[in-house]
Amino acid sequence: MITFGEKLQYLRRKNNLTQKQLGMTVGFPENTADVQIAQYESNVRMPQEELLKKLAQVLRVQKEILTVPVLTKPKEFSAAFFWMNEMGERRFYL
Repeated sequence: MITFGEKLQYLRRKNNLTQKQLGMTVGFPENTADVQIAQYESNVRMPQEELLKKLAQVLRVQKEILTVPVLTKPKEFSAAFFWMNEMGERRFYL
């Protein structure tokens, strides 16, 4: 399964944002914005609900695209389909 950090990094790069730019856009102070995003991308930290919503909005995806780990509901299948198409991963089997 793709980790939260991998998803975040992929979408940040797809949107042509640096870690600092993304961090500042979601409200982190300029002097720590890149460090905080790096921690999320390396899975050292996990964002709380409000930050998840901001990240999803800035990256122009539904929050579930960043968070859904298990395929049991329609939204989860939608998220898996998105990542299969975006990254061409062969680790997804339906």
